[in-house]
Amino acid sequence: TNWPTAKTSVPGSLDELKSLEAAVKKTIAKTTPDTVGLLIRDGAKTAAGSGVIVNADGLILTAGHVAGEPGKPCTVILPDGKRVKGKTLGHNDRMDSGMIQITDKGPNDGKWPHVEVAKSASLKEGQWVLTLGHPGGWRENRPPVARLGRVLTNEETKIRTNCTIVGGDSGGPLFDLDGKLVGIHSRIGWSLTENVHVPTDAFVKDWDKM
Repeated sequence: TNWPTAKTSVPGSLDELKSLEAAVKKTIAKTTPDTVGLLIRDGAKTAAGSGVIVNADGLILTAGHVAGEPGKPCTVILPDGKRVKGKTLGHNDRMDSGMIQITDKGPNDGKWPHVEVAKSASLKEGQWVLTLGHPGGWRENRPPVARLGRVLTNEETKIRTNCTIVGGDSGGPLFDLDGKLVGIHSRIGWSLTENVHVPTDAFVKDWDKM
């Protein structure tokens, strides 16, 4: 049987556990190609973080504290280790949301593979979600690291989950088990298993402005 995306309970049988495992594996395979590492240069300093490609033109969503001020050069590290050029577009400090644009052409007739952005308001407390990112920063020969968890609360300005995230994960994607983007990692909570993400709905409101 297939694991229902909006299911909020824990597996109650071996079959349900296998169903959840299959959904997680499918989501990881679907979303890993679009999850990237970021190196943003600001004078002599370089900030690192994660991000995710959300359209064919190479637009990346990340955390505002990763993107920083607009117009800065950026190196985008693809899952296979290839590096392409980008630039920061804008950020909203209040929401900790940010955008980056890949300036190199994509591999598919100039277009970039990308994830689908979902409405974060539809997330339910207890729903299973998946984080991807680069904990501790991007590492050679290590693909984006996946961690499974559940939604603790879903508010207009933030999503809290018990998915483990650490430094370097900032700006990485939060997915539902359909492989649709619902949030971006913002900050670590009081513990490693109580973390805060920027809802995709908040990005949509600031889309044109950023």
